[in-house]
Amino acid sequence: MLRKAPLAKCILTVLFLGVTASAFAQLPGAIFTTTKTGSRVNANIYPQKCGDTGVWLDGGPGPNAPQSAAGLPDGDYYFQVTDPSGKTLLSTDPVKNRQFNVTAGIISGLSGAGNHNLGVDIDHGAATVELCPYNDTPNPGGVYKAWVTPVGDFKGNPNLVDNACRGGCFHGFVASSSKTDNFKVKGGAGGACLEMLKIIDVNGNGYGDVGEDPLVNWPVTIVDPLGTTNTFWTGTVKECTFNQLVPGLYTVTEGAAANYEVTLNILDGSYLRNPDVAVLIRIKNNQTREIVFGNTPK
Repeated sequence: MLRKAPLAKCILTVLFLGVTASAFAQLPGAIFTTTKTGSRVNANIYPQKCGDTGVWLDGGPGPNAPQSAAGLPDGDYYFQVTDPSGKTLLSTDPVKNRQFNVTAGIISGLSGAGNHNLGVDIDHGAATVELCPYNDTPNPGGVYKAWVTPVGDFKGNPNLVDNACRGGCFHGFVASSSKTDNFKVKGGAGGACLEMLKIIDVNGNGYGDVGEDPLVNWPVTIVDPLGTTNTFWTGTVKECTFNQLVPGLYTVTEGAAANYEVTLNILDGSYLRNPDVAVLIRIKNNQTREIVFGNTPK
């Protein structure tokens, strides 16, 4: 016959287990999603993925919390966006482009060379980081998961976009040493996007040849059908940087430089006649289009 343990022993056992669990707790502090200015978003539901009212990453004191509230430990971190299960990676740029810094418990800036814009949490003076570019979630409810992990805990090659790993590890992010925050974008998956790339046509033959590498941090300006202008800086791969685009005609213009001339435009894999710095692109509902600008040194 089994004997019941004394009540005091049960209490000590529970306390011991509690101490053990906390010793292996997740990364301390907090992350959360906000708008560009760090404002609270009701139920973490956003009207769009990108832009000022899209989804931005914040860390440190939560909205309306005092500066003394718990923040992330100081150091360098990577972030990613996945579906809510973590199985599907939605971030589209290399991990090293998704690196940011924390100083005095708040995000202080970016150290990655990607296309992620910075905002300012006006309540706490912290930097906010735009999560775009990332693909639409396969989740039918439009739910996403933002992840943050210390650079030292990342498993894999940060030069890659995705990293295979197992045992509680998702794309190089170990769940037990990461912070996550779920958010939702109204309307679920869908929306058109525009991908861009800039290459150097070294031999000037008007073609993108093997070995002619992309030029990073080259400005490309997009004017939408409503006349709104946004600027994108090119990366090493084509990225769905402009997301949730409304249908219509867009003007896409690459930055000019005195020591380069345009030799090619590739739209959706086809070379255009009479290449130019500006290209008109018509976008339909839920359509992904891509444009490549090619220049040769004069």
